[in-house]
Amino acid sequence: MNNFLKINKKLLLVLLILIILIFFSRVFFKNLILTKIEQDPVLIDPTFDVINPSFTINNNKEKIFVKANMGNFINNDLILLEKNVYFESQKFKIFSDKVTFNRKDQTAISKSASTFKSKGTEINSEGFSIIQKGDIIMFNGKTSLILTQ
Repeated sequence: MNNFLKINKKLLLVLLILIILIFFSRVFFKNLILTKIEQDPVLIDPTFDVINPSFTINNNKEKIFVKANMGNFINNDLILLEKNVYFESQKFKIFSDKVTFNRKDQTAISKSASTFKSKGTEINSEGFSIIQKGDIIMFNGKTSLILTQ
């Protein structure tokens, strides 16, 4: 008689189910951990000082809201904002990836690719400067202007 046929079928079924459960639980928890890392930037890159920094530039005409995904303090006044940096007012939006923001003077400088959007206007440049508390915006480097109706 064959020894293989003497194996307890119930025990074999329980072992097979147990192995399948262990496999799926590992896949599920590994996916859960990856999702948490994608949502929490501290787990991805702990080399920055501020998570989701937010500031406001107040001038006589309007408020300009400044937001980013992360920031590093250069000194007491200067903050390097990185990843999805944007400036937003009622009249315009500016998007960039790396901006140095001066909290004291309420100015900003960027040397990375930037996009300015306003009603009927889009400006793409290699950088920009916001001076006089947002009253003046200068675009640096190669710049293209797109006017739409």
